[in-house]
Amino acid sequence: MIYQLPEEKKTLIIPLFKKPQPNRSALGCYFNGSLAGKAFVDDLNAPTKAICQMDMSWVYISDDANLPWIEETLGEIIKTAWIQVVWAPERKGKYPLPELGKVIPRHEYIERKEPLQKPRDAQIVPFSSEWFDKLEPDFQEWHISNYGSKEKFLEQAFGFYAVENGEICSEFESAFTSNGYTEIGIYTFDPHRRKGYAYATCLHGLKELDKKGIKTIWACDVENTESVKLAEKLGFVNPVEYDFIFFSQKNDEN
Repeated sequence: MIYQLPEEKKTLIIPLFKKPQPNRSALGCYFNGSLAGKAFVDDLNAPTKAICQMDMSWVYISDDANLPWIEETLGEIIKTAWIQVVWAPERKGKYPLPELGKVIPRHEYIERKEPLQKPRDAQIVPFSSEWFDKLEPDFQEWHISNYGSKEKFLEQAFGFYAVENGEICSEFESAFTSNGYTEIGIYTFDPHRRKGYAYATCLHGLKELDKKGIKTIWACDVENTESVKLAEKLGFVNPVEYDFIFFSQKNDEN
């Protein structure tokens, strides 16, 4: 059986996620209430299996959930939403609903050594309302869709812009910070690509996170060679290999 767990009972399922999962900081944000989502369980009062679905599409599976229950639960979820399931390394080789899902190989970097290359000269500024308003409109909307509003983005997000002649060249964002970890993302705007702005912005952001004692998570698709190269240039080493499983929304009528 599958039940949606009431929000006030969320603490019941935290012990079911003892093993470190890829993209772990977002799951921690769900548990601490800073990231919206919902949970599905096998028993409302004494759950032994759980699946957590974030509103931003990522899905996490508890350590001891078996494949038949996972398939049943995911089959219900995708009737109303598209999702990306975080498939931990120890589950590799057996995938749920293989006729419906697309397996996307991923790398997650956490271990890091000192990078050798010095950054280019660039003006690095922290997130602010003034600089947010200078972002391209579609990029502003993307942040607002993830955080709920501009105000929440500025309150919750931590990051920096590389700026040249008053124009934003690159953005470094630290998101989903919980339990001493944070997920980081980088974006460089046209026509500033391949000019060293991403490296300079990331290096500054990583140093600031180090000062806070926060470990950084760099996760990307294996096929995203630009992201892999930048991660390694920044000193990230020994990536963990895991998968996302992408499921598009599948209505009953389809």
